[in-house]
Amino acid sequence: MIKSAIDNVTETTTQSLFKTSMIGLFGECTQIIYDLRWMILLAIILILSDLWFGISASRVQGIVIRKSRAGRRTLNKLVDYICYILLGAVIGKAIGEPYGVDPIEVSITIMILCYCFEIDSIYGHICEIHGIKKQYSIWKIIFKLLTLKFNELGEAFRDMAEQKNNFKNTKNNENVL
Repeated sequence: MIKSAIDNVTETTTQSLFKTSMIGLFGECTQIIYDLRWMILLAIILILSDLWFGISASRVQGIVIRKSRAGRRTLNKLVDYICYILLGAVIGKAIGEPYGVDPIEVSITIMILCYCFEIDSIYGHICEIHGIKKQYSIWKIIFKLLTLKFNELGEAFRDMAEQKNNFKNTKNNENVL
């Protein structure tokens, strides 16, 4: 009887500890989401804009629009963005915080990368709507900005590109022989 009572107390204490830990963890996650609410709103606006311009581009090209696929992809993007925010926060808590980096800053950095993908997609749709052959992606523009701002970094990228081209040329010459 005493052993049963001790087991019940131990089990209850363990369950309480687990519940308390989960409540604390959930509280931190909701606080991060609340702190980044404007970034989440911007993500929603970008996702809906991408949907709108994607549908418009499909109409211009005469592609049949499947509402279920468009809706599924849009909802999937919304869930992905929440996951990216939490991933950034967890990375920030696990790696950044010990080094003095705010987890919110890590989440913001990851969100900005996601925004770049969305903006690039929207830009591509707008070009398709207006019949413009897409010349630049946002990634090329960022690369150009980095090379202007950080000359040494730009030189490193150019050296890597030259090495890659030299390797391809060498490989092609070997295949010819």
